[in-house]
Amino acid sequence: MILTNSFIMKKLFSAFLFAALIISCQTKVNEPIKVSDQIRLNQVGYYPSSVKEFILADLSGTSFDLADNDEKVVFSGVLVDQGTWKTSGEKVMFGDFTEFNTPGTYHIIVDGKTSSYPFEIKNNIYEPVLHAAIKSYYFQRASMAIEETYGGIYKRAAGHPDDACIYHPSSGKSEGTLNAPGGWYDAGDYGKYIVNASLSVGEMLLLLEQFPDGISDGDLNIPESGNGISDLWDELKYELDWILTMQDDDGGVYFKLTALGFGGFIMPEAYDLDRYIIGKATASTLDFAAVLAQASRLYKEIDPEWSAKALDASVKAWNWAQNNNNIAFKNPEDVSTGQYGDAEFSDDFFWAASELFLATKNDTYKSAMTEFNQTYQHQLADSWMHFVRNVGFHSLLENKDDLDPEMAESLTTGHLTLADEILQKISDHPYHIALDNFVWGSNSDILNQALILCVAHRISGEEKYLIGAEQITDYIFGKNATGYSFMTGFGTKKVIFPHHRPSGADGIADPVPGFILGGPNNDRQDAHEVTYSSEFAAKAFMDVEPSFASNEVCINWNAPAVYVLGYLQQVRK
Repeated sequence: MILTNSFIMKKLFSAFLFAALIISCQTKVNEPIKVSDQIRLNQVGYYPSSVKEFILADLSGTSFDLADNDEKVVFSGVLVDQGTWKTSGEKVMFGDFTEFNTPGTYHIIVDGKTSSYPFEIKNNIYEPVLHAAIKSYYFQRASMAIEETYGGIYKRAAGHPDDACIYHPSSGKSEGTLNAPGGWYDAGDYGKYIVNASLSVGEMLLLLEQFPDGISDGDLNIPESGNGISDLWDELKYELDWILTMQDDDGGVYFKLTALGFGGFIMPEAYDLDRYIIGKATASTLDFAAVLAQASRLYKEIDPEWSAKALDASVKAWNWAQNNNNIAFKNPEDVSTGQYGDAEFSDDFFWAASELFLATKNDTYKSAMTEFNQTYQHQLADSWMHFVRNVGFHSLLENKDDLDPEMAESLTTGHLTLADEILQKISDHPYHIALDNFVWGSNSDILNQALILCVAHRISGEEKYLIGAEQITDYIFGKNATGYSFMTGFGTKKVIFPHHRPSGADGIADPVPGFILGGPNNDRQDAHEVTYSSEFAAKAFMDVEPSFASNEVCINWNAPAVYVLGYLQQVRK
């Protein structure tokens, strides 16, 4: 790897940060205390009413104190032995200070010898991270400049106009070009993919449906701020408008818009590869149909004309899929960009039928929901492929009054049963999480578990589900086996080198904020480029730019974070 000045600067910055952290501070009895990331907690902080837990990893201790900025001890507790977490190889102790709820800045001190990173207890604790998680999509916008007014130091020129994209033979066309500007870059590269776009928007539309005013006009400081419409709606519509461009005249939907291969770590405006419209498939068409039906229903009062256009496109896509119900996408021989493969379409049919029924109340789609009925489950890994069924479940649960009582009861029972299974796993786990299987995008797996728990809280009102969602969210912000906060720009032990082309090429020390990283991935598909520091699955994460397997960003990893943070912010505040 060539060491650029930007890379060296970032390395020096990172080294300085951690040297500064391992310092001595003084307690009220003047004893030196070492700051250690072996005390694993939520580095962002906690709402006063939240559960408040931490983990002690491979560090002996019997008791802990909670101290404020003046080193005054405000709470004390005992540590509980949790045994060994085989997936991380760590001996785990557990501490709980839930009953303490006074706002302020604090740190944990174990046996008077070791201190945690600082954290806050305060109302609206997740508001900044929620806004950053949503605004990360603004920074991913294609076909437009990121102006300093809205992007600050992360301003950049426009790239990828995508106004004359070449039809790849796999699209079924051989002449002409497609005008398909806008939308979000999917991940750390510059591709745009329908299946992942649809899932990501669908998950965030649920938050918009539940809390239409949760994100206000002007909260995000984006170009559309001030138009009288929620900034979340504005950001989602930027992607939805691109999604609409990807439909063929016959109703089928093209699979992706990428080059034939991945470009280098360059800024969008420096990109010089031809852009292609690639593939047309059952999954892309059904997911398009689902998310546009969902959006048409939610935006009917905001923009009736756009809503009608979206619903017409959705119906047209559904009809195409009915006649082309088994076309799986596979990368052509000359294409090496993301494949997002899927050869099982019953869950995509279910999601599309569910959203079209809710949007139209047409019994044709109700019958299709029964025909493609899904087992109530959360299938881990490859969320673009498996979580679409859950998005359908969640839309139906939010609109139970439109369903037959039997169906509504069945969905409610299925969801709460699944949520209780997740809670049991949390209870049994040394880290109080529900995940032991770490694959590509493991952070989205765990965040989707938290999403399921939030929905369970919404339909039941039971506090236990909210607590479970908070325990999982703590993992994302530092209560994990790596000690990292997995959202760029937040926490004390920050990720500095994500696999994200603009962050790697912009010459700025800190990466673009608000991105959820993929997280520990025991499959280590990048092991030919990256040397991992641990053999344990829960620690299979490296904060180095080449680690696309553990340290990349992706829109479908941020989407459940937006939902969960948004939900907790609304109900905890």
